[in-house]
Amino acid sequence: MSWITESMKRSRKLKDHYSMRGTDIYIQDPVGDHIDLDFVFEYVTARVPAKLLDSIDVIYVGNFPEFKDREINAYYDNGAVFITNEQDNDRDMIDDIVHEIAHGVEERYNDFVYSDGSVEREFMAKRKVLFRILNSHDLRPPKELMVDPSYNQIIDDYLYEEVGYDVLNDLVNGIFVSAYAATSVNEYYARGFEEWVFGHRKEIKKLSPALYRVYEDLFEEDK
Repeated sequence: MSWITESMKRSRKLKDHYSMRGTDIYIQDPVGDHIDLDFVFEYVTARVPAKLLDSIDVIYVGNFPEFKDREINAYYDNGAVFITNEQDNDRDMIDDIVHEIAHGVEERYNDFVYSDGSVEREFMAKRKVLFRILNSHDLRPPKELMVDPSYNQIIDDYLYEEVGYDVLNDLVNGIFVSAYAATSVNEYYARGFEEWVFGHRKEIKKLSPALYRVYEDLFEEDK
């Protein structure tokens, strides 16, 4: 992935530079005038504790080849966050940034998040409920949905392409915070992280008590 190295080199030369508590942000390609970058970064800084932001070394905003190749608009890679410059609104951009910060935090605090198995057990219990619901609608879910908590291409393709997120969002109501949260235990954690940052903590406590306990500790400010 030599293009990433080249992108980093180009980004370091840009005038468009921001910072969130020491985490550098480089704007490689311009965002639309409808995006208030100061507001976006201030919002994230105000709601994500410094110890968690410290999990991210740098954020790049631009039009990167991975986005088209993988049909995504953001990703985390080895301490760096890559975000598309094509954003619908401020909330959309905050969403992307917070979600990828969540994966950086997950990598850094992996043992804490998953070591006791409670998050994975909670996730798989929900997956089994979803499996039965999908079966009841004659949607023929793959058996992997019942046994594999990690990312699985078969599961991803099934949920995204065969069922579709519009339908899935209705089916997971009251089980997961969103359709995407059912993709893997990692996305279950990351989507919950987003909801926590946006202040939807009562919903998390009700739907995902194991995740709630993890976030309570992660987001506790150091005294």
